[in-house]
Amino acid sequence: MEGPHGAATSSASPEASLKITWVPPSGLMSLSLANALLRMVTLGIYNFWGKTEVRKRIWSAVRLDGEPLSYTGTGKELFLGFLIVFMVVILPLMLATFAAVFAFGPESPMVGVVQMLLYVIIFFLTGIAIYRAQRYRLSRTRWRGIRGSLTGSDKSYAWAYFWTALLIPITWGWILPWRTTTLQQIMTRDTKFGDRPFRFDAKPGPLYGRFAMFWCGTAFIALAAFGVLAGTLGKFMGGDTVAGIADEPNAMDPSKIIEIIAIVYGVLAVAFLFYYVLSAWYRARQINHFAAHTHFEGATLKSTVTGGGLVWVALGNFLLTMLGWALGFGLFLGIVLLSTTINLADPQSAISSHQDTATRVAAILGLLVLTAFSGLFSPFVQARNARYLVDNLSLLGQIDLAKVAQGADQGITRGEGLAQAFDVDAF
Repeated sequence: MEGPHGAATSSASPEASLKITWVPPSGLMSLSLANALLRMVTLGIYNFWGKTEVRKRIWSAVRLDGEPLSYTGTGKELFLGFLIVFMVVILPLMLATFAAVFAFGPESPMVGVVQMLLYVIIFFLTGIAIYRAQRYRLSRTRWRGIRGSLTGSDKSYAWAYFWTALLIPITWGWILPWRTTTLQQIMTRDTKFGDRPFRFDAKPGPLYGRFAMFWCGTAFIALAAFGVLAGTLGKFMGGDTVAGIADEPNAMDPSKIIEIIAIVYGVLAVAFLFYYVLSAWYRARQINHFAAHTHFEGATLKSTVTGGGLVWVALGNFLLTMLGWALGFGLFLGIVLLSTTINLADPQSAISSHQDTATRVAAILGLLVLTAFSGLFSPFVQARNARYLVDNLSLLGQIDLAKVAQGADQGITRGEGLAQAFDVDAF
């Protein structure tokens, strides 16, 4: 609740040490099913409203001093934000590509120049999308009636996001700890709860020791995977030559092709698994480091996430995602097979144009079901991510809540359209 002049008050004392807890949200399964069905019926349009309902559940599961966060955004705001971005950004970019092809011809190098310029624009806009998405979410987040805000310049953040990314290949990735620290500093420095700002004083130096091990491990994994693939493929190709298949350079035993594909995907899967474990080990260090240098009033965050914990959460999320895809694909096959069975049961339909129409309708319906149900467990994935972070987050020190007053209304009336269009939205 709010005190005089919109200040947050505490049921304990004005100056309090706030405890961060997680209370599992109820009704996620029924919400997931309802969202999937409504996305299917509305051809995906309901996704904006479904996302809003999921956010409300997750926000309310986070408790500070026993009281929940609240999310006040609406599906309409997200929908309008997406429509505006589509009309103002996405559609003009698409038309620019078609215009270049029409003006210069599909084989002209100028088409490539125009496309490269468009990629640069999109990459710059990605930084703006990330910043505006965070600004919208904070503006719709309340605790005891006090809202959050992000008060800086999205273009300044986008410029830092853009030019530091250009240096990643030049520095062979060694700029990454400095880059992430710089971007986090901009975002945190611009963040406020009510009229009080957050502070961030982390330096990238403490990250470089673990990053060096992560970088060397990644290089070793890449070289090992390349060596295994090169040796395996060389053995297969050499064996074909000895067997006399070289007389027909385009011929190869189908079983060998399948075996090669299986080996390639198997090696890449193992390489990615080792890479993810290494990256989780580094990301845990980064999360904990950033938290330890994030301050609000007299309190400092403390995070205790571990690489093993991040991997365990990611593994569970992967299984949930695959289960959703399997369910969606199973329903898709069921609809297609049912349509085929009905057509075969009616011999007259085989010579009728109705068969083609029914098959197309079944295929479209199946695709809608597949798309809608493939993300069935997405709310659980988001809740698991949030729970792990919250369970390992605490506040050290005290905050004088009586001094925290309501911040100025930024007048934001629509959601993070760019983030949705570029698929960089966190939730």
